[in-house]
Amino acid sequence: MTNSPYVRSALAQAALELMPPLIRKTFLEESGFRQRYGLRADIVISFGDFGVSIQRSDLFDAVRKILSGASVKEVTDTDGRKWKLKNIGVEGELPSLALSRGKQRLILPNCAALSPDKSTRLRSLDEAASDVNLPSSARDVWRNVLAERALEDDEVDTFHSEFRDTPIEKARSIRSEIVGGQSSISSLVPPSRRYFERLVGAYDGSASIRDYAAGSGRTLFDQLSTWRPYDGFLFCLFLSSHSSMTAEINIDQLGSEDLVRAFDFLDKHGDRTSQLGAIEVGLRILPSRPEIELVLIRLIEQIRDDDVDGQASDFKLLSALFLLVDGELSRTRLLSAEPPFYRRLAALSQAALIHRQLVNSAVDIDQFREWAFSNRGEQYYLQSLADMRLEPRWNPDLAAASQMKADFFGRIMIAAKNHEQNIKDGELSDLVLATKSGSLHSLSDFFHPYLPGPLEGAEESQNILPTEIAETIETQLGAEEVRPSSFIALVNSALIFRVGADQAELAARALKLGSYRLANVEDRSQLLSVLNGLATVAAVARNPALADELRILVRRYRRDAQYALSIKEAMRICLVAAASRADLNDWREFAGDWLTEMAFSDLEGDDGEVLHSRLQCLCHAVPELWVSCGRADAALMAYNASRHPA
Repeated sequence: MTNSPYVRSALAQAALELMPPLIRKTFLEESGFRQRYGLRADIVISFGDFGVSIQRSDLFDAVRKILSGASVKEVTDTDGRKWKLKNIGVEGELPSLALSRGKQRLILPNCAALSPDKSTRLRSLDEAASDVNLPSSARDVWRNVLAERALEDDEVDTFHSEFRDTPIEKARSIRSEIVGGQSSISSLVPPSRRYFERLVGAYDGSASIRDYAAGSGRTLFDQLSTWRPYDGFLFCLFLSSHSSMTAEINIDQLGSEDLVRAFDFLDKHGDRTSQLGAIEVGLRILPSRPEIELVLIRLIEQIRDDDVDGQASDFKLLSALFLLVDGELSRTRLLSAEPPFYRRLAALSQAALIHRQLVNSAVDIDQFREWAFSNRGEQYYLQSLADMRLEPRWNPDLAAASQMKADFFGRIMIAAKNHEQNIKDGELSDLVLATKSGSLHSLSDFFHPYLPGPLEGAEESQNILPTEIAETIETQLGAEEVRPSSFIALVNSALIFRVGADQAELAARALKLGSYRLANVEDRSQLLSVLNGLATVAAVARNPALADELRILVRRYRRDAQYALSIKEAMRICLVAAASRADLNDWREFAGDWLTEMAFSDLEGDDGEVLHSRLQCLCHAVPELWVSCGRADAALMAYNASRHPA
């Protein structure tokens, strides 16, 4: 009896009624599930901007009749209003269908895949695929289907989603939303792995961004260049978040007129990431393409003159967009199986794509930054700290607008030095090679332009620690009295030079000999600078001994009468120091034990809520951490409940 179609269908419907709406929707979208249990999805198509909803089966039946030759068909919406459906396309062209009622007219998306005519279906597919650069693998799948038959009702949305999940279509959609004054996180950051693989290429197992650029990066750029040289070049530049990526961009198929047009477009409408990529490409090709020199100068001047403290700073906007996209990718865990550099490449590329749509718009940058940070700032921050286990040389603070600008300066100056023979004496040389007033060198310090970028956290520094600095570190750490100044040379070298176990162990010994107390601390800022710096040294040197000694020092300063550390400050130091353990199990135990200690410590004010919120975000980013943080989670829930009884 239970095998009868009627019983199976009834049981399936009863089970669906008990499911959460999202899970029920997922099941009903699966055609195989519906066929197995004899279910029919009675889906309604809504035209949101117009407040019109129509049963999908009614609309598509009418569409098929129009495409079969009927001149007009009547369709009734869910409110009982009558609409006329007709083909308003030009004879000889692909059909264009519209619904009309009085003075209202709704243009339907491309419906040619429902046509009974094979040539119409295939022509429509080819034109749509070329328009959005649909990958050949996806195009071939649908070509095989459409060569045999028209689409079924439940295949239409799947078919159109292929085109929505392309960077070209997403850029148009975002621009349309901006013009309309409406947007959302899910529309800015698509919850689709397929989309991001089309944006930056599929991950190929590379251990570093340099390897990835030479593999999947080059393949993607070649395909974009073959698709449409001009448009492809502009889309390649979205991936300019590392110099190894721009080094793979080939402009051989781009004529002189189109190249100048592209650089002019970037000068007037370009996002900062693409402008930087164009500068690096431009400096490389300058001898063979001298016509771009003037616009190259203008692009460099734009970056130079961006006031990161001003309200209209594009670096502030880029920083906020990166934080938003990377935080959302962490929340959805779309790319959680890949190395952090790959997720950040995707986040920075999507940030660049959104940024270009926002150029010359009326968006309030400060308001947008506040919105982005309040929605995804915490998730971004905790994900980035967790990433340091795998990529210890980059931390979330390095995404600040001021550091992004410094990083751009560094990349331009390095590119100029690498291609110095391409730059003649004159305005360009004065801007990127000279030290005179107004040059990039004159506006830079030694330190910030050469810090690792967001895709370089896994790379060991190529700069060997100079002998004189090593001797200074040893002298400072060997002093009888341990002060904050004892660690200055060491912490300032950690991200620039290759700091090893010897220097880290000297610091650990100094902390122990100083009885875990720093003498002559000037203020909180100095104390935090030293503690965070030592955590970074422990991370980049992969030195558990220093991390262990630092934990004792932080415990002491959590209770200090004058400079007591906040729970946020202690947690940051904990997670940076935890990167001294590269192995996941070791990292999990160290971080979990320290966080549990904090959860059971004396908490004040909103410490419990802050720590619990951050712990939840952290465990979402790294679910394995729940094993060592379960007690902390339970303790914080109980503590917070006791402060706010029902």
